[in-house]
Amino acid sequence: MTTELRSSLNVDLGWTWRDLNGAFVTTDSNRLQFAKELADGTGVDQADRIWHAADKSLASGQSITLYLNALARNMFDDTITTQFGKIKAIMIVNKSAPGGGSLVVGGAGAQEWCAPFGMIGDTVKVMPGSPLMLANLRDGWEVGYGNEALKMTAVGGDVAFDVAILGTSTLDEPPGGSSSSG
Repeated sequence: MTTELRSSLNVDLGWTWRDLNGAFVTTDSNRLQFAKELADGTGVDQADRIWHAADKSLASGQSITLYLNALARNMFDDTITTQFGKIKAIMIVNKSAPGGGSLVVGGAGAQEWCAPFGMIGDTVKVMPGSPLMLANLRDGWEVGYGNEALKMTAVGGDVAFDVAILGTSTLDEPPGGSSSSG
């Protein structure tokens, strides 16, 4: 089976702020935008693997650990296992209503993947009704034996969430394709 992945990252934050207290109305209406297309492949600014899960849920205090070197999902009437060599982007959306639980990402302990967080044990909290987007589109964050576990824990209430992970199947290819020695 021949496959090709076309992927893009689009992030947009817009605002309109008005100062109504003075004699003149001052308005700041603007946007901060980022958009990038990634080619199919395993090199710089490329991705050849995607894994996603929609409508997942965790009860308060419950956790799930995703092993980035063995993520299974049902697709094309079969179970497909995705193994990442590098992660280029990860997006998590906490779909819980206000007052619902937060989703703590990271802190797996054993075999912890902590590359975007800084150090082992570091976490980030995704609040209810909020997204988390982490990206390293150019180089990606390495996944390997001993650093492949990404933990997510529901804190302060039940959590409903979606997650998508974009990356490469292997580490960067050298210019001109793969090489071998010997």
